[in-house]
Amino acid sequence: MTTGSQTFGIAVPENWMEYDLGGDTLAERRAEMLRQTPDKPTRDAVNQAFRNARRIMEGARRRGAVYAAGTTTMYEDGLLMAGVMIFSITPPPGEDFSAHGLAKQFSASGGHRGEGTARTFTTETLPGTGPVGRLVGIEESEIADGVSYKLVVMHTVVPVPDSKRVLIITCFSPNIPVADQLYDLFDAITGTFAFGDQAPVAAAR
Repeated sequence: MTTGSQTFGIAVPENWMEYDLGGDTLAERRAEMLRQTPDKPTRDAVNQAFRNARRIMEGARRRGAVYAAGTTTMYEDGLLMAGVMIFSITPPPGEDFSAHGLAKQFSASGGHRGEGTARTFTTETLPGTGPVGRLVGIEESEIADGVSYKLVVMHTVVPVPDSKRVLIITCFSPNIPVADQLYDLFDAITGTFAFGDQAPVAAAR
């Protein structure tokens, strides 16, 4: 993948798919899942999940997303939906350019963050990149008028070498009850990120 003159790579699990930011892949996946889902309550849940995902994807495209991938899988105990998006951002002059400042301003959906938002900032090291800033926690955003949505999120702020730009790797999922497992997965996916033409440093499991 390329943003500006800089190429980069990231690995996602084998059962994830890369999405086109126009939303066609999501529509195909929704139709496939509905064909496999006979009962109405589950179909309603699938439809609602995909409506929210489409809103997130549309907002991501407007905010400079250059990559998106994810999974929507039905298990015995319910629907698992998770994704990763990469945003290319050049902060306007005068704005806080620090990783902490950028991460605090950022949300997965792009909407106004609600009172249910609780996130923690840390500094991490990516094997193929070096030190990065990371914001992890639960994010409540308004994805439509009067419609709030809670997501497990991990925003990782990666400076682009020899540039004023940064990339923000955003991993997200509405599956709050399995947040701890999702954080481990998101950390593994983000850890594969690297600049250059080489393949990602490791495959996420």
